[in-house]
Amino acid sequence: MRRARATDAATWWSLQRGIYDEGAWFVGDGPPSEGSLAARLRSLDQTRSGVWFAVVGDQVAGWCEASRLAAVRLDHVAVLTLAVAAPYRRRGCGEALLVTAEEWARQVGVRKLSLSVRGGNEAAKALYERSAFVLEGVERDHIRTGATFEDNLIMAKYLVDDA
Repeated sequence: MRRARATDAATWWSLQRGIYDEGAWFVGDGPPSEGSLAARLRSLDQTRSGVWFAVVGDQVAGWCEASRLAAVRLDHVAVLTLAVAAPYRRRGCGEALLVTAEEWARQVGVRKLSLSVRGGNEAAKALYERSAFVLEGVERDHIRTGATFEDNLIMAKYLVDDA
């Protein structure tokens, strides 16, 4: 695992592009531009957000981004985005990225990690459940998948015992 650097925008964009091209995991139409990712990496406030890469050999295998919500009343929550490139799935990269994001969250005082996962993504749901995430909500038929629709699941992990 390593923190993303400002010079990683092209690598991050390429990783996202490959996963978007699969058409099954993300809900957006494509990754942000390389320039947008570069700007995001240059402006990261490490107490508010972080981006980490899973690296296998010399290849970036996946990434996790955690961002605290902006409103003061909500800044105890960080929203996660996590994805692993197809050749590296089910090899521990996703779990390692979650552990890294959780370590950061605990260090900066985040009490709750939240994420969304497509209802049909069984592998991701299993990973999150193994990592102590719980289902908090279901947005029924939230994601258009051609002629049909898929649920969006909202999952969370509480990092304090009194939650």
